[in-house]
Amino acid sequence: MRKTIGTQSPRSLRRMRLPYLLFMLETLKKSVRPVLQKLSLTTDCKSVTHLLTPMMPDVSIIVPCYNVAAYVDSCLDSLVRQTLRNIEIICINDGSTDATWTRLLRWKEKDDRIILLNQRNAGVSAARNAGLDAARGLYVGFADPDDYMAPEMYSRLFSAALEYDADIVECGNHVFEDSSDRLIEAKRRSPSRHFEENASPASFFRDSIWGKMDICVWSKLFRKSMLDAYCLRFNVHLKSGAEDETFRLMAVPHASRLLFIPDCLYYYRLMRNGSLSRRCNTPTYSKCVQEFQRLLYIVDYWQKQGWQNEGLFAYGVRKIRPFFVSKHPLFHQMTAVQQRSALNLWKLFYQKAEGERFLSALAGRDRQLADLLNSAEPVPHGWGRILLAACSLLPGQRGRYYSCKKMLAEHFSQVCPNGFQQENASLEEPFDTSPPSL
Repeated sequence: MRKTIGTQSPRSLRRMRLPYLLFMLETLKKSVRPVLQKLSLTTDCKSVTHLLTPMMPDVSIIVPCYNVAAYVDSCLDSLVRQTLRNIEIICINDGSTDATWTRLLRWKEKDDRIILLNQRNAGVSAARNAGLDAARGLYVGFADPDDYMAPEMYSRLFSAALEYDADIVECGNHVFEDSSDRLIEAKRRSPSRHFEENASPASFFRDSIWGKMDICVWSKLFRKSMLDAYCLRFNVHLKSGAEDETFRLMAVPHASRLLFIPDCLYYYRLMRNGSLSRRCNTPTYSKCVQEFQRLLYIVDYWQKQGWQNEGLFAYGVRKIRPFFVSKHPLFHQMTAVQQRSALNLWKLFYQKAEGERFLSALAGRDRQLADLLNSAEPVPHGWGRILLAACSLLPGQRGRYYSCKKMLAEHFSQVCPNGFQQENASLEEPFDTSPPSL
């Protein structure tokens, strides 16, 4: 075909316009996506955001599953019925030995929003991390496979997060009995509506906004970009049910905009046979060691972020207090070697958390416990021994304090009359105190 010099064919003109049209399309997507996301919260039809490809879910819900064939149907039924339609449900089969995987496959056939991951048994933290790596939503939520959610849970959380541009938003929850499904009203949790737009680690203390936040992750939405920006993942070395609280103390300090809504939208199953909460409810020596390891891990992370303050030290003292001062203190049930290990772990925590610097920030019984652990002496002789034994029989906290003092004195009299051993605390197994990475 003959072409006139200086002119171009219609086909070549279309080729030149294609990059410009693609650029305009991407610009249009970015400008209208926030509006369409809000529309998707109220429309009854298929989410308008489906018009944008590839679609980014509003919320990714991560469900770690291990031998929950008897419960997972109820959980997934409540998730697929969510009024917020633009979600993805990421289920991780953590090496289940029952029919859990079969049931997950059936649900996948029913709803294409369900994404299945299958892995060898590695624990709930590793399963959640796998879900976080796969998540594409603007916000991320977590659900336990033996619980269930109100139909409007994620719609309310997501709309509230958008309204306040929150980094983390939390709702209330109900608690029901495993055997009868009866709601336990006394355990219902409904936080007061509150928005904190300038939260910081410096506010981490007893009466701060942090004290109002539940330790569990299943009542919250987290901004996904925040988790990725700071490489926030669950610590796979923690096995005693402390994963949620550790994750909270890593994530919340990075979030400056915290929101609480009073709606009770999550239904938590109390004490299922074989559940992690049931297995971790009875204190053991290994749990004491695990708690100290967890505290040392958090202290190390906070130090690297430059957040060290008196609030974290006070938090640690309160967490280890039940092992020493309670109706049935675990310290009294330990062997002499275990007692020495626990006291050396306290010394290590006191040093790393800068207890000498922040000791004056402690109040009441917490200060008494710290002073007692730092200055315990062998059992006195004569009337001092009789007086100590008598005071340990007093009722309430006062008697428990003297009982702890008596236990420590007996320990030092038997195995280390010269005070704390100078060797470093020995841990039962290697423990990585560096933050998990993506």
